[in-house]
Amino acid sequence: MSRLTVIEKNNGMKAFEKITFCLLSLILATGCDFLDREISANYYEKEVFVNYERMFKAGTGMYTFMFYHFGFNRVGSAMLASACDEADHANKNSTIHQFNEGVWTSTSNPEDCWGHFYQGIRSTNLFLRETENYKELLLRDLTIESNRQEYELQTRDIAWMRAEARFLRAFYHFELVKRYGGVPIMTKVIDDEAELAKITRDDFDRCIDFIVGECDEIQPLLKDTWVGYDDNTWVGRASGPAAMALKSRALLYAASKLHNPDNDKEKWYEAAKAAHDVIALGKYSLSSDYKGLFLLGEGAESRSPEVIFAVQGWNDNSYEKANYPIGYDQGGLNCTCPSQNLVDAYEMKATGKNIWEMGSGYDPANPYAGRDPRLAMSILVNNTSFKGRPVECWVGGIDGYGRENATTTGYYIRKYVNENLDLTQNQSSVHAWILFRYAEILLNYAEALNEYLGPESKGEFTMTAKAAVDAVRTRVGVGLPILPPGLTQDEMRARIYNERRVELAFEEHRFFDVRRWKIAEQTENEPIMGMRISKEGDGSFSYKAVMQEDRVFRDYMYLYPIPEAEVHKGAIEQNPGW
Repeated sequence: MSRLTVIEKNNGMKAFEKITFCLLSLILATGCDFLDREISANYYEKEVFVNYERMFKAGTGMYTFMFYHFGFNRVGSAMLASACDEADHANKNSTIHQFNEGVWTSTSNPEDCWGHFYQGIRSTNLFLRETENYKELLLRDLTIESNRQEYELQTRDIAWMRAEARFLRAFYHFELVKRYGGVPIMTKVIDDEAELAKITRDDFDRCIDFIVGECDEIQPLLKDTWVGYDDNTWVGRASGPAAMALKSRALLYAASKLHNPDNDKEKWYEAAKAAHDVIALGKYSLSSDYKGLFLLGEGAESRSPEVIFAVQGWNDNSYEKANYPIGYDQGGLNCTCPSQNLVDAYEMKATGKNIWEMGSGYDPANPYAGRDPRLAMSILVNNTSFKGRPVECWVGGIDGYGRENATTTGYYIRKYVNENLDLTQNQSSVHAWILFRYAEILLNYAEALNEYLGPESKGEFTMTAKAAVDAVRTRVGVGLPILPPGLTQDEMRARIYNERRVELAFEEHRFFDVRRWKIAEQTENEPIMGMRISKEGDGSFSYKAVMQEDRVFRDYMYLYPIPEAEVHKGAIEQNPGW
């Protein structure tokens, strides 16, 4: 018999409760950030779904599996950016380097999340099963007016939560699919070990059909927005637009070369339409504060019209302790070091040209001047003012290459970093991880429509692929020139790839983008480059690009290996090459 542990934590900061549900093996693990009184209780599963309060706790608990598997320093204390050409990780003992060295296996995967997400899927299936007759479970004497009103509110809440459960189930399936390819679709709780051992993988297309079908069915059942509802205490829960955004991403992956080798144009059309449906809502717009977008903290959806769905965070300073430059007190532990490869991808602002193009305006003696503003808002470069002094990334500088735990590339990450914390006083701030935002939707649309119709045809839609990319480039605070007219489909594809690279840097897109595009054999086999900076006697600086690290990527690494323990059960087939 499974046991469910419910823990409510009080952090003394909010007027709402915080719930955490724990799961081990067949035990339901759930948790979320909503409540604030400290209570601890243990229930058998059959005791959980007996009244509104316990149903609500179990429902909010389904979000737990988002908390610990997205963003920040989560893979061997590293960001996933350090496992692709975005960055290097300063700690060479981190398991993240198994990706880079090509030594990861079906028994040693730095990001093996098979069990994690299937536990999350089980939590949603259990909730859906046990609340199927929720109207009867919540029924009381409705001849009393107060009872009737309470019943209506409670059944409304549980109906929303049942739709959220289906969203989370679809989302967790997608997180598996984008890593492993086709996986077993699980829509019911199975506790019988013999039955579990017979489960086989569904193919990729069927998995995508399931995810998309769920998104379509639940979108009208989900609340349109939680912003402003109940004094904003329920922000962070899935909405109808979040389901539409998930559909957009899933169809984009399905249309991409890794899963669409014959380039079926209909798949690109479906991906374009799904993204356009989000655009057509007219609910979202691009933030005028790109840097601040990633410092919104709790309730990010209510703080920016760009955020569609975010994982709610908690008060913490571990990210800052890891990524403040080494010369700052308490900083420089296990830092993510942006690569020269990524830095080179940021264009010149005045011309909109790549730094290697003729007439770009790039000055190698002053390499960061006049660049795309997102560079300075995402990456700390040498001599940038940070916490009251210039960052000394030069060799011999207090933040420079050669010091233990210092940058290995000549750069520090700035995105998500709250530079206003006094780490000596253990100050902290709330961090949120944005899962879906409007800029991604525009770029999803641009990519899909370009593959379907080309750069400057809009067909039945309201904007061209070029217009969607231009919207991202020209956002307030960035102000890059629009793309030149007359680009070919191939040229536009290259511009879209680069726009995603810089706009979505460090947001766990690049790692998967190069895989779905089938270009990882090029990008992930190129050396990671850094910048060695010297300070001259006159106070000026000289810059030299150097190779920091060789990387290894083999063709079978486009998909993760199925965990060996699952393959040994006999019914689940391993991915090729593993």
